Amino acid sequence: MTPGSPPVDLLVVGGLTVDRFADGSSAPGGSVLHIARAAAPRGLRLGVITVAGPEPEARAGLDDLRRLAASLDWTDADATLTFMHHEDATGRRLTLERTDGRVQLDAGMASRARTVLVAPLAGEVGPDEIARLDGDRPRGAILQGFLRLAGDDGAVRPLPLSALAPDLVDALGRFDLLVAGREDLADDSEPRDQLAALRRRFGGKPDLVLTDGVHGVWTEREHLPVPRTVIGVSSVGAGDILAAFMTAWSTDPTANLADRARGAMRVVAEVLEERL
Repeated sequence: MTPGSPPVDLLVVGGLTVDRFADGSSAPGGSVLHIARAAAPRGLRLGVITVAGPEPEARAGLDDLRRLAASLDWTDADATLTFMHHEDATGRRLTLERTDGRVQLDAGMASRARTVLVAPLAGEVGPDEIARLDGDRPRGAILQGFLRLAGDDGAVRPLPLSALAPDLVDALGRFDLLVAGREDLADDSEPRDQLAALRRRFGGKPDLVLTDGVHGVWTEREHLPVPRTVIGVSSVGAGDILAAFMTAWSTDPTANLADRARGAMRVVAEVLEERL
């Protein structure tokens, strides 16, 4: 971001990925890229801080971010987070094949953002970086990247909330919005019980949103159904997009949590329809 340039509406912090698929294809991915592809056509001025390696897919992802984001800062790594995607009738499973590099936060860039969303994929954003985001701007976080544990076979499994480091819990507990997917949580109880567990772990400050795929989202007050169901397309990135717009719209004093969730779900439906 150059001096004197307008502030971004939303700064997203997280790594790029290389996503590999069963048919042998591969593509750039990651929350930062899914969000940028949804935000730019809808007039959201976006900043991105990321980390990426030298792979062709990662360089293509950086090229996309240069085109879509108003500002971009990245750290070069020896390799990019690489996931193998397995998708069948039971859902989507991930295998972590490679991980390297950490996001290096540009605090000046963060200070010029109206809102900030932390969106890691596999722990590439640490507690020290998160703590540096303290300020008077609304801050949100997508929890999936903090709640992933890769076994010896690389298979990604949910990490129990109790296993999160205290300094990470303390830093996230100071945020304004935390978004998790039901499948991200090791506890597969009912949504309201999952929300209660999140509240116990992160304290009283953050608003909590639990995504539930085609069933919509849950807050501690209510269940909000999707405005319309879109089938026959990949839903990868849907939760990222929802969290991004909910965070960006948190500067609107007339929009409560449910209003923002409903609006963000409408954007998600539009994005999925564009994939048809």
